[in-house]
Amino acid sequence: MKNKNVISISMLFAVLFSAGTAYSQSNPEYKTKIGALNKEMAKNMLEGNFEKSLSMYTEDAISMPSYEPMHEGIAAIRKANEDMLKTGVKFNSFELVTLKVFVYGNMITEVGSYKMSMSMPGMDKPMDNHGKYLTVWEKQKDGSLKVKIETWNSDVNPMNMMKTADQ
Repeated sequence: MKNKNVISISMLFAVLFSAGTAYSQSNPEYKTKIGALNKEMAKNMLEGNFEKSLSMYTEDAISMPSYEPMHEGIAAIRKANEDMLKTGVKFNSFELVTLKVFVYGNMITEVGSYKMSMSMPGMDKPMDNHGKYLTVWEKQKDGSLKVKIETWNSDVNPMNMMKTADQ
């Protein structure tokens, strides 16, 4: 009886593990779809059209940028973008690369990397940056995807950038 229970429990774990692994494996269809959305976001960013990008977010989206507090909801994300634009920042290049996609029901987690170049008033030359990001996309009833949660951070230490700029 004891052996039957151990075998049954072992089989249950094996089935659950296999199902969970298959369910969360990278999905080429979503990777392609997200890649197209990222190209659209990059285009909007380079054009300074953040309002168009915001249409790609859920109303209750959460943004967790580097070196800033968390922004909860589309209104807070909009305000953060408006504040950034007031500084005179201009994005010269921006590229997102989707590395992995994991599907869990109607939520798709994207892991990627980015490269960008930006200028601000008073800067002698553009600043280059690169790093990684994580975006959780939510599948909508119409099949489209919208950003539910995003976070990113730089691989470049800002203290090192300042040291290099001073030299």
